[in-house]
Amino acid sequence: MDGLVFTPSAAPHATRAPCAVHAALHGTPSVRPGAGGAAFGAVSGLVAALVASQMAKPRSVRPRRVKHVCMAVPTEKPMRTTVFTKAALDGVSPGDCPFTHGVLMALKLKGVDYDVVACSPTTKPPWLLQEVGGQMPCVVHQGVAHVESGKILKWIDQTFPGPTLAVPSDFEELVSRAGLFAAIAEYTKNTDSSKDADLLVTLQMALTRFRMHLFSLPIGTQYACGNALTLADCELLPALYVLQNATAPLKGWSLNNLPESDEIRQYYNRASTLPAFAQTCYPPNVALQGWTAARS
Repeated sequence: MDGLVFTPSAAPHATRAPCAVHAALHGTPSVRPGAGGAAFGAVSGLVAALVASQMAKPRSVRPRRVKHVCMAVPTEKPMRTTVFTKAALDGVSPGDCPFTHGVLMALKLKGVDYDVVACSPTTKPPWLLQEVGGQMPCVVHQGVAHVESGKILKWIDQTFPGPTLAVPSDFEELVSRAGLFAAIAEYTKNTDSSKDADLLVTLQMALTRFRMHLFSLPIGTQYACGNALTLADCELLPALYVLQNATAPLKGWSLNNLPESDEIRQYYNRASTLPAFAQTCYPPNVALQGWTAARS
């Protein structure tokens, strides 16, 4: 595939003014400090202050999306690489699944030609129910079914040629340590207004953990683990897509509440325009419909 490795926009030793979060955490350094677990303990009070003072929302950046061509549900397991995913409310088009989104990103980055099959609870083929208990996303390749998105991502990287998507050993726990998707999901699904403030603090702390990781990288680094997308990005970016397209309309909070200079906001804006992301995401209205249904 074209354009998978990106050159940093700034020289390795260039400096920039950190955003307010980093000024509070670190002062105003001339170069990025190294990552340090001790800094995480100072986050809670800072996050509470951020929650208390919401900022005006600028216009959001919408990625250009290419519509999926959805195949009819086959009765037999296909030999061709096929991704089975949950259907949207119409029962036939792909639904709001961030895990499927990440899998499709990885396939796209590897240059794999694939089909997408959307299944409702009543249209899952018998083999899907019998072999993997109906789990989706499910990727079938040469007649073999693969489930559990984390395992699927690693299998894709190990099976198909193309650029490696492996996460460097130093960052293997990045996704789990940030806890981003769980925090976004809890806050977005919550319908008890008395819990919103605490859940938003939890979300802000997850974002801050990820922000501190980004801040610890060399200046000019484009993505979560370097200047090429990895499996970590295939998990983090779909979670942020939920924040931007479901959490925002349902809860009135998204990355757009953060300063334009915020590392996570810049990271998302850079990556969300890439074909591997923009051509594999489900429509924003599908995200909103799906998470609205999850709240009922």
